[in-house]
Amino acid sequence: MTLRDFAFASVLVVAASCGKSDQASPPPATTAPASPTAPPAAPVAAPAAAPAPDVDACSLITAADVGKIFDKTVVSSGSGHSCMFGLDPAQQQQAMAALQQDPAKAAAAMAKGGKIEIPSAISNQLQLDVSIDRDAQTEAELKAGHAEIGKTIGAAKPGDHGLNDTNETAKDIPGVGDWAFAVNVAAVNMGMGMSTRGRMLEARQGPWHVTVSVTIAPDPGEAKLDEQLAAVARAACAKLH
Repeated sequence: MTLRDFAFASVLVVAASCGKSDQASPPPATTAPASPTAPPAAPVAAPAAAPAPDVDACSLITAADVGKIFDKTVVSSGSGHSCMFGLDPAQQQQAMAALQQDPAKAAAAMAKGGKIEIPSAISNQLQLDVSIDRDAQTEAELKAGHAEIGKTIGAAKPGDHGLNDTNETAKDIPGVGDWAFAVNVAAVNMGMGMSTRGRMLEARQGPWHVTVSVTIAPDPGEAKLDEQLAAVARAACAKLH
């Protein structure tokens, strides 16, 4: 019986009991059949948390910021989840042009003081990539993945080919996001001032996975490069919410 049916029946009963007519009481009112019971409403699920908005990596750190960190003049390119930074091509072209215009002077400069000096147009390199992805990878999972890659590369004996410290997980980096650590990709030292290092930093800031990877020459060494990568990652993490 619905609430409406119950109220209607109650009114009829009260009216019958209060009547003063000598006539016989009317037969009990027949109430309408109860309405079928409605199925219980499905529970309303709590609204899902809104996903973090997409991020344009190039909006998190500028070329001027990167240039200051690495003490180089750089330009940026890219959009979306990846932003790339490299040396100003105009400066590189000028340096190469100077070598081509006066090769004798360049050769003399390279042999100055009895030591061979590699022109900066050749020895000075920087390729930096800042990638921002939304995922749930943990620090342990990422470290395990790098360890597996290191085993695979190590089986090929990269040291025989002049590659050192290939894919070695380095120290944890404090003060960057929720956690951060650095991984050495490879280092090459060919002598005569020619050295290159590839290194990356993995970090987590809330839902965001931040990766800063670099190939740089000359090699500043792991300690210095970790400071520089951490500075880039901190600048990016500071603008992530």
